[in-house]
Amino acid sequence: MIAIKTTSSGRKLAHCTDCHRQKLANATSAHEPRTTAEPTAPTPDSVGGAETPGPDQVVVIQQQDPGQPHDVVETDSELQWTFVIRRRHLDHGQCPFPAEAARRIRTAKVVHLHDGRAFPTVLLASLRKRITKEHLRGVHWSRTEVMPGTRVTAKLDRSRLRLSLTPLERPVLIAQKRFLYEYDPRIIARELPTSLTYSRVDTASSLDVLVQETIRKLGYLDEAGRALLPMENLVRNVRSRGTSEQCSSEAVRASVNGLVSRKRLTWQTGSCAADGVLHFPARPGERTVRLVCYTPFVLPQPKKQRVVQLPSTSSQHGVAGHLMKIEHLGKQASDTARAAYTEAHRSAGLAGPHKLPKGHTYVRPHKRGGQ
Repeated sequence: MIAIKTTSSGRKLAHCTDCHRQKLANATSAHEPRTTAEPTAPTPDSVGGAETPGPDQVVVIQQQDPGQPHDVVETDSELQWTFVIRRRHLDHGQCPFPAEAARRIRTAKVVHLHDGRAFPTVLLASLRKRITKEHLRGVHWSRTEVMPGTRVTAKLDRSRLRLSLTPLERPVLIAQKRFLYEYDPRIIARELPTSLTYSRVDTASSLDVLVQETIRKLGYLDEAGRALLPMENLVRNVRSRGTSEQCSSEAVRASVNGLVSRKRLTWQTGSCAADGVLHFPARPGERTVRLVCYTPFVLPQPKKQRVVQLPSTSSQHGVAGHLMKIEHLGKQASDTARAAYTEAHRSAGLAGPHKLPKGHTYVRPHKRGGQ
């Protein structure tokens, strides 16, 4: 792809798009005050738009918002879609829907929520129903059951909107929140309650918190909920959010290196496409980009179970000396077995005769099984 520039004399000059974009950026920065050269950080809710000029081209963080309706399936009788609960949905009582639902949803009288375990619960009073181009308002979300990140399946017919949750096999605890239903870790990572605390006294510690929060709020989110951000993007956004004394480029880089050494951050490799969009994992044929990676939470591992091995042919175990009846087999005890029984009986200090009972033999203590 190329860009054609026409001069005042009518001559046409060809530039590759990246070079043309870089020339425009350089020309703009040359005529603007130095204080406006730093880009402003996107809003915490934004999953796209964090741009930072790199040595070769712009790196753009661009992702689809899982909170928007997706996987839309339409039939004559029903419309189905999926979305992930965002904090704004809870705060404003919203239920997002696709454009295909705008006409049908006006006839829906009630909204039900089904958790797969109990009978549906009415979530919407028809008198308070408000319909916009993008969402339905007036939904009473249960904050004890539904939290940011919960995945919801919506089904709309002619008279009813049914919202379904899928229960987990066992509850999962993330950031001191108990999740009972299927969730999207990307939204949880983006909208986790801030567990880190800023310190006005400890400047280094405060910068470490700011670095981690910047990656979490503005970074590229993978399917596991990890947040990734190129170093240049990170430096510029941290500096735009903090004070100039605290957030010099050298201080931010030193903070990242320290967090990596303490295993709070890690390094990963992504790639940048020709149009500047960041991809992770890296794609073949694209320019590689070094990424700072922050994992906001670790999913709990199942508790280790105590395993008790019972004696078997494959486990070695001790067998105590004991009598064994052999009379019915037509056999008699050997002199060695009689002597061993007498010695064991005498050593144990047992009362009665030390003579081996008639019709029995004595099996001496031994080990059975392998290692």
